[in-house]
Amino acid sequence: MLRRGLLAGALVATLAPPAPAAATVQPPMRLPGPAVAASIGSTWIVGARPGATARTLAARFHARRAGPAGTGGYAVATGHARAFAGALRARGLLVYAQPNTRRAVFSVPDDPLSVSPDAWRRVVARPSLDPPVPTPASPLIALLDTQLDATHPEFVRSNVTTIERFKVKSLHGTATASVAAAPVNGNGIVGVWPSARALNIPFPHANEITCDESANAIAEAIDRGAAVINMSYGSAGYCYPEYVALQFAVAHGIVPVAAAGNEGDGTNPLEYPASLPHVLTVAAVRPGGKPVGFSNANAAIDLAAPGVGIMAAVPIALDDEGADDGYMHLSGTSFSTPMVSAAVAWLRQARPQFTSGQVAQAIRLSARDTGPKGWDPDTGFGVLSVGRALEMAHPPKDTAEPNDDIVWVDGRAFGAPAPLTYDGTGTAWRRGLLDVYEDPADVYRIRVNGHRRVLITARPTGRRDDVALRVFRRKATRIASRSYRRSLRHGHRKERIALRNRGRRPKTYYVSVTVQGAKLLDATYALRVG
Repeated sequence: MLRRGLLAGALVATLAPPAPAAATVQPPMRLPGPAVAASIGSTWIVGARPGATARTLAARFHARRAGPAGTGGYAVATGHARAFAGALRARGLLVYAQPNTRRAVFSVPDDPLSVSPDAWRRVVARPSLDPPVPTPASPLIALLDTQLDATHPEFVRSNVTTIERFKVKSLHGTATASVAAAPVNGNGIVGVWPSARALNIPFPHANEITCDESANAIAEAIDRGAAVINMSYGSAGYCYPEYVALQFAVAHGIVPVAAAGNEGDGTNPLEYPASLPHVLTVAAVRPGGKPVGFSNANAAIDLAAPGVGIMAAVPIALDDEGADDGYMHLSGTSFSTPMVSAAVAWLRQARPQFTSGQVAQAIRLSARDTGPKGWDPDTGFGVLSVGRALEMAHPPKDTAEPNDDIVWVDGRAFGAPAPLTYDGTGTAWRRGLLDVYEDPADVYRIRVNGHRRVLITARPTGRRDDVALRVFRRKATRIASRSYRRSLRHGHRKERIALRNRGRRPKTYYVSVTVQGAKLLDATYALRVG
């Protein structure tokens, strides 16, 4: 794995909660009081351990599902939130609670039209590359965006479809779809993967998205069989149901991709969902591959793609650039992001043997470095290169994701606990990857039989890697809490914990591996239990 160094000034301290780090993002627990209920909004989101009891209580309080079925998120009237949460807590089922906030999202509206000076596609996919021929079974790109104009000539007889729900009032959804998948049809532009299977899942508004709307759109993408989810939106406002939905998507083998944001000239905040674990975070570059000022720069950036003056299809009625031909030059990370999403789908078609995690690693690690040598907070590992990604024979592989904290493996988030990594017999081995932003921790469930002793070791496998090893009892709920056993030997050294069950009955424990050392953002390791 290539090394990322934590650069001074790369992190922004203006978000709440804190940036995801080795301690991982924790479930929020905010409930309304009488004084704030009116100002917060009409609905609240309460998360429960999934199951029949939670569904019954939700029906009693007239709560509706928020996020994928099986994740236990519910939107409920603010006036009922405390009572609903109390009923869940009394049964040991309450996981999180937060207001269903409206989050401002960024949108910078700033063949024949794909040639110079608008040849942005050639930057990420050289013309000599033959895209795969799409079939009905090809990987599906889910574009969560404003309503697509399905009548646009670019999409006639194409594989780009939409769910007709709202009037077309914004150019954004049409533009992002064209950048990803516009076909070769003798008109307009050509997308990164021409004629790729793409589905526009529309939001009702162009300038704001509620927390549950984002979670529900991700859930719909999962239900419709998406292989990659494109999110050309973001906000500094944190939405835990969105996080749960994306973790659920990762568990289903989906690659999430999101725009870094366009506030680099201003507050430069960490954006969500871009800064969440397992999300490919995309910055924008100007022609020539150099960073552009408006693109957010921080330690969450994975790679970049062209994002200045991108010729894209737009609804003809909203075309205000010269001739009303339905094409405009647009700028923003919103338009860099679908380039990466299309590349992910292309790679998944061409390399079906890769796991979703390997596809994401191939995309980010194969990027063409155009800035300072190695990773940097402006462009990540560099500018997207489909050709270089296709050339990666063995991208790094991780297992058991998502397992970034105890909540993802103990059953509280997804209903059923993750499979045991060690069942009390023999020896179990795991190789893992850690990245403070993409994969902040790895947590494994193990069982130790009665009157037995097991040795747990975590050996750093990279030359400069340094990891920490901790063990938690079964009742622990997060790795930020006090550990039962720990091994924190600094430097490139093997961590060891001897764990003994002195009782007669088997006991369940959680083993966590995290990056150790303030100057490191990633590490690889080999875990042994037995």
